[in-house]
Amino acid sequence: MFLLWALPVLVYLLYRWSVATYDYFEKRNIPYVQPVPLFGQVWSFFSQGKHAVDVASEGYAMFPNTRISGVFTMRNPAYLVHDPVLYKQMAIKDFDHFTDHVTELDKDVDPLLARSLFFINGTSWRHHRSGLSPAFTGSKMRGMFGLLSKSAGDAMDRLTMFARGKPFTMELRDLYSRLGNDVMTSISFGVEVDSLTDRDNEFFVKGKRLAKIDGLPGAKLLMTLILPKLFRLLRISVMYKDVSDFYLDAVSRNIRLRESNNITRPDFIHLLLQARKNTLGSGKHDEEKLQNAGFSTAETHAVEQKAGDGRMSWEDVDITGAAASFFFGGIETTTTLLCFASYELAVNPSIQDRLRAEVDETREALPDGKTPTYEVLQKMTFMDMVISETLRRWPPLGVTNRKCTKDYTFTNTDGTKVTILKGQNVSIPIKSFQLDEKFFPEPLRFNPDRFADPTSINQDAFVPFGTGLRNCIGSRVALMQAKCILFYMLSNFTIQPDAKLTIPLVTDETSAGLNAKHGFWMNLVPRQA
Repeated sequence: MFLLWALPVLVYLLYRWSVATYDYFEKRNIPYVQPVPLFGQVWSFFSQGKHAVDVASEGYAMFPNTRISGVFTMRNPAYLVHDPVLYKQMAIKDFDHFTDHVTELDKDVDPLLARSLFFINGTSWRHHRSGLSPAFTGSKMRGMFGLLSKSAGDAMDRLTMFARGKPFTMELRDLYSRLGNDVMTSISFGVEVDSLTDRDNEFFVKGKRLAKIDGLPGAKLLMTLILPKLFRLLRISVMYKDVSDFYLDAVSRNIRLRESNNITRPDFIHLLLQARKNTLGSGKHDEEKLQNAGFSTAETHAVEQKAGDGRMSWEDVDITGAAASFFFGGIETTTTLLCFASYELAVNPSIQDRLRAEVDETREALPDGKTPTYEVLQKMTFMDMVISETLRRWPPLGVTNRKCTKDYTFTNTDGTKVTILKGQNVSIPIKSFQLDEKFFPEPLRFNPDRFADPTSINQDAFVPFGTGLRNCIGSRVALMQAKCILFYMLSNFTIQPDAKLTIPLVTDETSAGLNAKHGFWMNLVPRQA
């Protein structure tokens, strides 16, 4: 008899507890996405068949006349920013209120990713950012460019030999991930590999697992955002342990080899070893002409060290963690950028012809007729327009986030005051900004000419690498790598859609990143010398 009435009461009490916070935004006159009991908006990630980015950003289209809207992660109130000007204000002027990302990993469980800039917060983030910033300046990128260009050029020579003058079909995500792996392994870890010929080399196999963001790894990444405290409590690792161990061993051995043999190589490990010795300079004497790697380059902001912060020691594990996150970002972001750029060039042949003409004109002025330099790529105006438009139309990172570290008050569109409390999460819908017709007319149309006049671009809404002090530090790397590989690709091949390519493209809703559901199948037609 007791169970007959106790069970319904227990269910009722559980329900009341699960929805007890759901009047939070209504009390504050803030529009919000209707939550599901207990799960809030999280349920939509699994039930709506939408990409995680679109689910996280759905309030943007629902409430067009507000600077911010509310959402519930489980029972916890959080916010979605609708106004790019407000985002910029939070990220720069009022950065001290939003210094942290939502996710913070355990260094004992995830020793490498937990040391990457995206996943660290507070004092550790300031240490890493201020220590790494001099490694990502224009002059340092120019120093690395020779390694990058050689790796990409050699791979393209092998691809040309494979073609033997005849068209062939390839899935470009596989191709670009192999090219990206070789490039990033060279400049991140100081090792030369050939993933086109030696298709199962250990660096490619481990790198593929490191950069994997669909399936179980994607689900774990999503969990770090939805339930960060539970994720840490259960001591779940994002990166596979064998991958962490492999890279830590490889980098440590590489460091010992360099130190014992006095080897200098212009790559990322060399720069971090300079940081360890406190000899890493910014190269300001030639920064001005090299600072801009293209219109999409994320602006560099100085990170202010606080009294008592001390100086970072840069142990081997710190160097490996930085290199691994640099590697991850370089492969995933650049591969995605190249895949979608190639798709747009394939389905817009007139744009491809125009870009190829610029490539050919540039090659004619090169001493050997084929090898670009860092400065030469910077001068390719239409190349930059194509890359910028690809980043706008297909942003690899569709949403980013911040955790409020100090109560923050601002005025909403209707004149009411909104206070974001310390500890609450804020999402920034980059994809929504860049596909909003208020900021970009005909937003779904791929039109590089919209970047012909940079002054016409809403630079608050165009933020493919984020903005402010926690923007993407590696934007120059991603841009120079993408432009270099695309330069070599169009120098040697015409890209045409294959019958297996889905047009218009259908994105994979199950991937944590941006990908094509049915692949990027293209015909590569060799150009006759």
